[in-house]
Amino acid sequence: MKIFSLFFTHREIIWNLVNKNLRAKYAGSFLGMLWAFINPLLLALIISFVFTHILRMSSTNFYLYILSGLLPWTFFAGSLQEAAMSIPAHAAVLKQFPLPREIIPLSVVLANFVIFLIGLLAVLPLFIMIDVQRLMVLPLLGVALITLFIFTLGLSLVLSGLSVQWRDITHMLNTFLTFWLWLTPVFYAVDIVPAEFRVVIDWNPFYPFLMLFRAALLNGVPWDFVEFGISIALSMLALFTGAFIFLNKEHKFLQRI
Repeated sequence: MKIFSLFFTHREIIWNLVNKNLRAKYAGSFLGMLWAFINPLLLALIISFVFTHILRMSSTNFYLYILSGLLPWTFFAGSLQEAAMSIPAHAAVLKQFPLPREIIPLSVVLANFVIFLIGLLAVLPLFIMIDVQRLMVLPLLGVALITLFIFTLGLSLVLSGLSVQWRDITHMLNTFLTFWLWLTPVFYAVDIVPAEFRVVIDWNPFYPFLMLFRAALLNGVPWDFVEFGISIALSMLALFTGAFIFLNKEHKFLQRI
């Protein structure tokens, strides 16, 4: 597939764009990329405090429960938001150089993935200290990272391709992602969801990816292979759909940006 070959044929350009995205994100910041793990740690701490002390929800290791869901979600949502605006944001580059346009959303997702990995590596010792047996299933975490990356890249291609023509997408996306977040058990346990609403969780496309991360990070157990199969299928579907939409829209990019 063309999108995979770009990693090798244009790796220097992609890496330069990733570096540019990372520098722009932390420009003027004293702590720089340290915010990659400070932000999720603080946010998880605040949410954990609200749920356990104000709402009086009792749960063992609730902080780690939130963190195991918040990290992948932050990468996913941040990538989609930036990818939706990526083509117009790089209009000068696209008009000046004859680059494969898929490079732009790809570099955005990669930049967010680097931030995600830094945050994940920083908090990983917290999970291992609770139960050293989690080291046995850490290889599964690598596979979970790959499937989530492909799924995110596919949806990013969809959004970056469509938002050039329909700019309203970028305005609606933040609200949609907030709604999607609360339909995803990042901050609450699935067990508290009433039976009549469980179908919403079961059909949530982010849910299988979330469960892969929680199985490896939080529970330290092998995956449910049904969820793993669903995540693979969703990743491939998102990628092929994204590539199809993007390639069918890219010939109009220079006319609209």
